[in-house]
Amino acid sequence: MNIKKLTKREAIVLAVILVIAVGAFYLWRDLHLGAVKNIPLPDIIVEDIEIERVVNGKTWIIISPRAEHKEGVIYGSSVDITIKDPNGRDTHIYADASTFTRENSDITLTNGDGTMTENGKTYKMKSGFVEYDAQTERWDFSKGVVLSSENMVISGDAGQYDTVSGDCRIRNGGTVTWTN
Repeated sequence: MNIKKLTKREAIVLAVILVIAVGAFYLWRDLHLGAVKNIPLPDIIVEDIEIERVVNGKTWIIISPRAEHKEGVIYGSSVDITIKDPNGRDTHIYADASTFTRENSDITLTNGDGTMTENGKTYKMKSGFVEYDAQTERWDFSKGVVLSSENMVISGDAGQYDTVSGDCRIRNGGTVTWTN
């Protein structure tokens, strides 16, 4: 059998073709990795964010050390919310976690703890889970709720506060305590 010796030029061309073929194989393999397609990526993650937004004429200031925006919902951790009402009502709420839906401005809070000051009076709120419906301007409390003022404490499993009418309700039974 007669084997032809490759010239230098033919060896270089063969080496270049081999390198291109190996590179194309690795490129094809990387582009078809299945695991990368299954990793859910958020739209955006922001650290140390402050959002100011006017909702129903009230200025909302939301501060969070970390927020993630995904599919129209903002997820925040260790959230500080301030609501300034033009009528003089100021509300401050702190929560371990929250969601803010951009489409309708609804908010949920986990482990909410807050105060509302109006006409020189301060009211306190504590609840395991809080939902705010921006359209009705109503707060719904669940997983335990305690609402208190200077001489009264209202507590129960669930409750509701309507910011328009000022009505406060406890659902599923509750306790009211007055002090002098």
